[in-house]
Amino acid sequence: MKVIIAGCGRVGAELADMLSLDGHEVTVMDKDPRSFQRLSKLFSGEVVEGFAYDEESLTKAGIRYADAFAAVTNFDNTNLMAAEVARKIFNVPRVIARLYNTDKEQTYQALEIDYVCGTKLLAQVLQEKILRPQVRVRDLCCNNTLSLVEFDCPAKWSGKKVGRLEEEITMHIAFLVRDGEAIFPHQDFSLEKGDEVTALISTKRMNRLERKLRGREGRW
Repeated sequence: MKVIIAGCGRVGAELADMLSLDGHEVTVMDKDPRSFQRLSKLFSGEVVEGFAYDEESLTKAGIRYADAFAAVTNFDNTNLMAAEVARKIFNVPRVIARLYNTDKEQTYQALEIDYVCGTKLLAQVLQEKILRPQVRVRDLCCNNTLSLVEFDCPAKWSGKKVGRLEEEITMHIAFLVRDGEAIFPHQDFSLEKGDEVTALISTKRMNRLERKLRGREGRW
């Protein structure tokens, strides 16, 4: 796979090293040539000095043949512009942007730009380490509007129907594991204590699911 990475900060350099070691063809761009010193000695790709959204620099980096483009500079506006140029002008199949400021999240979503918000991911990891929440976030999807989560069915939910739970919490149960066996439950399937449930849920509804699991909301 040919991958172009715009931004050779700590994240960009680490990503470039990882992809390069995996055997992918990687080109790293940055306006400051000194940033390329962050790349390890094992990096086997190429470097191009230039702005992330500059068409001439992108062409020099080989974007017309790229399978993927990652905009991971330290500036949200730069990442957004670079992602739009890669998608709309060069038609790169896979484009991902880094997001710093969550205030700009709606803009990214409105433009349907696939992105990763390091602030949210770090906050979730810290929350898990501090609070040990019942809901464990495993991934984000649908432009970060949905979370793939896991949780263990509490004793008070034993006998509850999957359909009822999905309706009350507003989520979709993908599958569960019971006694080491994966089960794809139907709407009338009854939960049991200890079931390891995997579900898709809106990030806005996760706090309610957490409260339900902890028994901090009324019965349902």
